[in-house]
Amino acid sequence: MSRAHKYPGKEITIYFDAARCIHAGNCVHGLPDVFNTGTKGPWIKPDGCDADAIARLIETCPSGALHYERASGNEATPEMNTITVEAGGPLLIHADYTLNGITPDSPRTALCRCGASKIKPWCDGSHASIAFPDNGEVAAFNPDEKPTAGKLDIRTLKDGPLYLVGPHQISNAHGNTSRVCAKSVLCRCGASKNKPYCEGSHAGIGFKAG
Repeated sequence: MSRAHKYPGKEITIYFDAARCIHAGNCVHGLPDVFNTGTKGPWIKPDGCDADAIARLIETCPSGALHYERASGNEATPEMNTITVEAGGPLLIHADYTLNGITPDSPRTALCRCGASKIKPWCDGSHASIAFPDNGEVAAFNPDEKPTAGKLDIRTLKDGPLYLVGPHQISNAHGNTSRVCAKSVLCRCGASKNKPYCEGSHAGIGFKAG
């Protein structure tokens, strides 16, 4: 899915996909001369600041709603693939990954785990409207194991969980590594009693998603 609006500048082109924005606010608070929703005309001004600073700021967008292109090079994928369980919110992905076989525009994305998003598998912020009750804690399993690099394949199982194959680490909402994995099955229906992992509750609640 890509419905990103394009904002070309002299040294950097910025893309913004409003549907995937989870309103973290890093952009508008970090570089208000570039990202300003209160201004007349386009709210993104790619020539409003140094291109290097803009690139660094965009790379803090947790959902991947913002990404960029530069002649000097685009955003690099991280050395280690990380899945962060956001308290009351989505799974934040920062990885060298594919989603259902497709290579994304950005190594960052937010995947729904509350079950309420209208743009599954991506988060659309619906967790806030349903007050998704999860504190983002993850029981420590092997936090001291050294993670390895490699490609991460993320698949959505029909009417079921997210299936991840490839090296990755799962972190709690505080950013602490809880588990280092080569494979995991993560809940996206919101009903698991063992979040963030799937334990089959999607079948009991009749969860529907492609």
